[in-house]
Amino acid sequence: MGSHGIKDRVAIIGMGCTNFVEHWDKGLDDLLIEAANQCYASAGVDKDLVDAYWFGTAQGGMSGITLARPLQLQDKPVTRVENYCATGSEALRQAVYAVASGAYDVAMAIG
Repeated sequence: MGSHGIKDRVAIIGMGCTNFVEHWDKGLDDLLIEAANQCYASAGVDKDLVDAYWFGTAQGGMSGITLARPLQLQDKPVTRVENYCATGSEALRQAVYAVASGAYDVAMAIG
């Protein structure tokens, strides 16, 4: 049986991105908060509307708590993913498929 794909089942409604420079004055928490806040603002939502998060990190952070703590997430699942150079794409892919499957209405991939 062939896949029917996810075309027309998911939309990317917002994004955020920190500047790609050396941030000597910022730590990981600061960068995660900045990117997440940009994404919330771009999408016109607040963090309470996001059902679940996918956190992509290469060789850093042992669990989703690395994201949940700085964003002060309460009762929201955070899945940590790592896939070498494709870590960001993997986080996005998993968040997209979670929405396409109907498991969540709104998901965020961040890392």
